[in-house]
Amino acid sequence: MIFLKKTIQTILATLLTTLLFSACEKFKGNVEVPAYLHVDHIEVGPQTQLAPSPETGFYTSVIDAAQLICYFEGDASETDLGVYQLPITAPVLYHGTIKYVKVVPVVKQNGMASTRIAYPFYQTLRFDNVKTVADSVTNLGKYNAEKNEWILTAHYYPLSQMNVLVEDYFEPTNFSTNFDSCLTWVRDSATAACTGKGFGMVTVPDSVTIQTFAITTNLFPEAGQYLYLEMDYQTDIDLYINLLGFRVSSDGSASSVSVMCLVPNTDWQKIYINLGRAWGQFNYNTPITIFFQAVNSRKTGGTVRIDNVKVLTR
Repeated sequence: MIFLKKTIQTILATLLTTLLFSACEKFKGNVEVPAYLHVDHIEVGPQTQLAPSPETGFYTSVIDAAQLICYFEGDASETDLGVYQLPITAPVLYHGTIKYVKVVPVVKQNGMASTRIAYPFYQTLRFDNVKTVADSVTNLGKYNAEKNEWILTAHYYPLSQMNVLVEDYFEPTNFSTNFDSCLTWVRDSATAACTGKGFGMVTVPDSVTIQTFAITTNLFPEAGQYLYLEMDYQTDIDLYINLLGFRVSSDGSASSVSVMCLVPNTDWQKIYINLGRAWGQFNYNTPITIFFQAVNSRKTGGTVRIDNVKVLTR
């Protein structure tokens, strides 16, 4: 037993030593004390050229995590440090100048932390010649003294690389909306709007079980594209998002597919909704329509507010 115990201890010690040295093998020298890369917050702003929209509401965002990718001089390929929830202070076993660091914006797809994705409409940020020092923090971005945060500004892809199929900010400067008459356009209420002065509102009385409203613009995305609905919302009752279209085996009549349900919340909330799986059930050569159902299952009535609605493909 004593011999067996010593043998196991020897094997474990050998494995630990191997792991420690192999973990540092790709770096020159004995790098056991990490340096750190740090960023507090990532916002989205319009690029100086080819911005997809001049409207402020277009750029509302909730980037809650980021993937960090580094390239070290002399390596055959990039090193993926992983995905970190913001704010990030990520360790890196390298002292010196990193050739470049990529920061990939990550969002909660469909509002769920379990389905975080690198959002396909946000461009990756890149920082060249990033200097690191042992046991020290290298900050990425610009320092905001008022918020005491290091902030990065991400951008959408330009219009040459993506399409905006629908956008609706309900501002008083607009002359029309993409929604049907079931939705009330509140034009001048800066205190109630998510951004600007306007928003869309649907009021469901106690006596009504389901109130349906829709985007009147028919969508014609192309096969193989990403298809996302972005919006800010606040709702007192369950809000279902659905697609209406013609299935491949359709008998000529349109059918609906449920995408997801938004549960009641108290404050404005931004969401990125993947329409792709539901859209895949339809004939790509026919139009689809997005429609909403405010479901008053508790017979208490309620109000749905939406703002900064856009449908994107790429």
